Amino acid sequence: MTTKTMHNENHSLLGNEWEKLEELGLRDSRCAALLSVDTLTLLDDETCLEVLRQIQPEIGAPDLKVTASLVIKRIAFLTLAPMLYAMSCYNKGLDVSIENCIFEYPLEDRLWRSKMPLKNVQVTVPLQTRDHWRQTLLTQAFQGNLSLLVTQLNKLTRVPSAVLWENIAVRIFSIYERWILSDLSQPQQLMIAQSDLAYLLDKNTTEIYNTPANPIARYHTEPSMSENPSKAVRVRRTCCYYYKATEPMKFCRNCPLLCKRKP
Repeated sequence: MTTKTMHNENHSLLGNEWEKLEELGLRDSRCAALLSVDTLTLLDDETCLEVLRQIQPEIGAPDLKVTASLVIKRIAFLTLAPMLYAMSCYNKGLDVSIENCIFEYPLEDRLWRSKMPLKNVQVTVPLQTRDHWRQTLLTQAFQGNLSLLVTQLNKLTRVPSAVLWENIAVRIFSIYERWILSDLSQPQQLMIAQSDLAYLLDKNTTEIYNTPANPIARYHTEPSMSENPSKAVRVRRTCCYYYKATEPMKFCRNCPLLCKRKP
């Protein structure tokens, strides 16, 4: 059965849905910032290095490895936040394949001022099997976008793939825990969202990532106590190098350099 028999491709976001997703970074490509490139062009070595070199001094990074780590964190959030929210909360599918995305990179005082413009903002909805529809959307997001960028940034800057994948994983956990699950009150909607997250974390879910093993599942650990005794955090396994781009030096709350992992 083809994808087109599984979902309808002629739907739009409602006004309130667009407003919510806009808060999470969605933007129409007609409103793209001046400092922007088609995300697809980042797969060209020269273009990717040029963009990273432009961002490096603006973000305060000492080298391209640190720059690449911080860039994938931003791209992952802007790519996944509106897409996952629309999928799990509205049952609507945004196409975030790399060909449909634009990467904005304006910064001000080392803070991102970017959103994620999409060339096509029409959405799909599941008509028959939701699982197949979901797999199609997530394959576009990962195999057709973020997985390609992980490979590219690792190749060009030698930033470990494990760091890049954990950066993406942390964004996924945050999107679900801070926005999606906390915004849902209807049991049926909540069950769907929890099922979507479980699918992303399932050790057998590998095809959407185009990797031999699920690249984010290992990072979904139980939160543990941090330096702040009032708030537990999910301590990272790898360091994202954020502290190297801050002055004075600051660390993420879940940084493994600060937090001791419980045995």
